[in-house]
Amino acid sequence: MHREKACWGLFIFIFSPLLIAGSYLLVNLYPPEYNRIVYQSVFPVVCVVFSLISFFAGHFSYPRVHNLKVYLIGYLTGLTGTGYLIYSRFIERPVYHITVLYLCIFLNFIFVLMLPSYIKYRTTRRFTRSIVIMELMLLIGIYFMPVLIKWTHIFTFSDFYHYAAWGPILWMGFVLLTSMTFIRNEFHFGGVLSGCALFYVAAWLSPLFTSQTSGMEQVLFAIAPVYLVSGILIHWFSRMDHRASYDPLLQVYNRNYCSRIIEEQSNTNTSPPFGVAMIDIDHFKNINDTYGHQAGDRVLFNLAQTIQQEVVPGGIVCRYGGEEIAVFFPGKQTKKIAPIMERVRAKIENMKVGGGRKNLSVTVSCGIAHRNKASQSISDVVHNADKALYSAKRNGRNQVRTASTRYSRPKRKKP
Repeated sequence: MHREKACWGLFIFIFSPLLIAGSYLLVNLYPPEYNRIVYQSVFPVVCVVFSLISFFAGHFSYPRVHNLKVYLIGYLTGLTGTGYLIYSRFIERPVYHITVLYLCIFLNFIFVLMLPSYIKYRTTRRFTRSIVIMELMLLIGIYFMPVLIKWTHIFTFSDFYHYAAWGPILWMGFVLLTSMTFIRNEFHFGGVLSGCALFYVAAWLSPLFTSQTSGMEQVLFAIAPVYLVSGILIHWFSRMDHRASYDPLLQVYNRNYCSRIIEEQSNTNTSPPFGVAMIDIDHFKNINDTYGHQAGDRVLFNLAQTIQQEVVPGGIVCRYGGEEIAVFFPGKQTKKIAPIMERVRAKIENMKVGGGRKNLSVTVSCGIAHRNKASQSISDVVHNADKALYSAKRNGRNQVRTASTRYSRPKRKKP
């Protein structure tokens, strides 16, 4: 199975430094003192609107993607974005308050990164509500009692030589490494989280790069929830597309995606040569009848994973129907596919699957064909491979046959 849809999200992450650079240029070319309406009205409105939207994006994403990380970061980004707007607009000198807000944001990302992605919905709601309520009480408390946060002066800095300036940089490194390690296959969400974190790091470090610190902060705090909401939507649609294209039991492409390849409606290169291998389990009905359907499902899963390990990345594994697996080989002819499928056949023959008190063994039959001219349809190639498959079954099973002739197994060396 290809992993392009289950990736970390590098392409999305790249947009964050580009947007930060654009923000820097905007603030320096159009400083706040000459564009007060924009900085006092437009950016605050964008900040509060998209902070509220991030609440809803996180909340309504759960029934579609069932991800605690998405649910929680949506709520927390909405809360901190609204908190920034209140502190910056209604407190005369909000330096300490903004510092506490940065610390909350950094802790939020650590929470999100370290928590599991997929837990029960009730647990997700309870945990998220608890975190949001505690953080809301903290932000309200320091608003009315600023004397409690004067200790945060230890986090102020004026140059890179101060130890506090390295805190956000080290934290960003932690976010990147953790997301790449633990959520590298969650449909771009690792890149979304890391990119969003980079906005807040750039905002906190803005005094080191520009004299227009307050303007830079306003722009970045307005863009961060916009970026997060966009990233959640991308994650959302990628996850839904994954569900539409993958078989949940076998964890390979399903019949729907298989049909898209056959009809040449996918992004797979089907130009000649294009090979097809059809694989079917020998006497699979006996396994279901004797050991039950759960044992049959375990056999199917192990079979699909074994095939995938042997043919990826050169082959695309799909569930064709029932216990039949189709493997598509872009750019390969029959003579190159045959030895690959012989290795698959031998690997499956030696495979042991737990079936209760007894380990189960199965064999497979395989038929191969390839497209050698553009006028030939993929459906015809599949039909030819299917004919070769049934030829293998008629001639004793547990063998690989091509559309024209049987592939000879390598002879075993005598001991």
